[in-house]
Amino acid sequence: MARGPKPQRRTFRYWLQQLHLWVGLILLLPLVMMGITGAVLVYAHDIEHLLGQGDPPVKTAGEWQSAAKLIEAAKAANSEPGRIPIAVRWPIEVGEPAAVRLSRPGMANERPQFRGGQQGGQATGAPAQGRVPTQSPFAGSLQILIDPVSLQVLETQQAMTGWVRFFHDLHGHIFIPGGVGREIVGWLGVAMLVLGCSGLYLWWPKPGQWKAAFQVRRKAKGLRLNRELHGAVGIWSLVIFMLVNFTGVYLAFPQQISAAVNTVWPGRDMRAAMFQARVEPMRGTAPMDVDEAVELARARVPGTRFLNAFLSVRPDQALRVGLIRPGHEEGAPIITVIIDPYRKGVVDVFDPQAMSTGEKIIAWQRALHYGIGLGGVYKFLVFVSGVIIPIFAVTGFLMWWIKRRNRRAGERARQAILQGAGQAAE
Repeated sequence: MARGPKPQRRTFRYWLQQLHLWVGLILLLPLVMMGITGAVLVYAHDIEHLLGQGDPPVKTAGEWQSAAKLIEAAKAANSEPGRIPIAVRWPIEVGEPAAVRLSRPGMANERPQFRGGQQGGQATGAPAQGRVPTQSPFAGSLQILIDPVSLQVLETQQAMTGWVRFFHDLHGHIFIPGGVGREIVGWLGVAMLVLGCSGLYLWWPKPGQWKAAFQVRRKAKGLRLNRELHGAVGIWSLVIFMLVNFTGVYLAFPQQISAAVNTVWPGRDMRAAMFQARVEPMRGTAPMDVDEAVELARARVPGTRFLNAFLSVRPDQALRVGLIRPGHEEGAPIITVIIDPYRKGVVDVFDPQAMSTGEKIIAWQRALHYGIGLGGVYKFLVFVSGVIIPIFAVTGFLMWWIKRRNRRAGERARQAILQGAGQAAE
């Protein structure tokens, strides 16, 4: 009795190809959405300026006023009770406005809540490790733009509104509050990392085919065109694609990624340390004002200038001062000095020049994802990393659809031949 053909053995490449295919097909629309919204957000502020929606320009020449005077000007312009100053920022360049952030009403009386890390100890008395606030202090805040020379109030803004807010919320947490949406977005980033790694393995050419693997032939059509375009775009953009998606995963899961990085390159959990910095209020002692804190910070790190300050909302909260050196690229990590306003001393300093390898990796994650801090070329590459996702989606879908159509056509032809053979035999 004749035996039928042996079933083909499923190889690792086959199963990886199936993983690559079905992850891409199932998540096609969400991944395309992430790519398009990310690409738009890279140039969001530039688009705002083109549309006349950017920050108002400053034309007054002269010396910039101190942080304390900027805060007083903002408080005088505010008529809503319950809003307190939480941050102040000098411009990066001449011609830009300064800004003061006023909290959402009643924020000073809110009980802080944290997420992530190890639970600290009301029982043990130990501080929580690796934990950050569940809600941004800027949520519901008011930004007042001020002429840094004349102290004239130029504009009052709600925290990120309009079309930029729409794209930001869609890309950052798909309109799902409470951290769940951000985690979903993080897992979409993990899926793109899986697609990138599996795509590299599937693309890897055989000996003698390396040159062709980087190209799309002019005469290529149909399935071949889509395959070559999919592979060539993927390999040329692989590094920036993986980098942007890894940093996106970090923004969704900062504690977990920081812990993983620190196991290889030990360092401090800077993000949590900044949020958790606490001081002990001294009875009968008034805290130092922001200008004193700025001078103390600059004395600790010479050769710098003031950029921003995050003010103490509660009595036990430390004050943070941000400094930059000459030639600083906007968006790059800044120097952060944490200050005890009661004892008028420096608690800690986070200086990019003195950070460990692990700390530098973590400090650069946000800038690398947003396309800032490394100049216009890098910014464009981050934009490209979003634009290519729809290309992957279209070419990948067409490859699957063409193969499926050809397979079905072949099956129909085979059935027709068998049916014809059966009729001839009769």
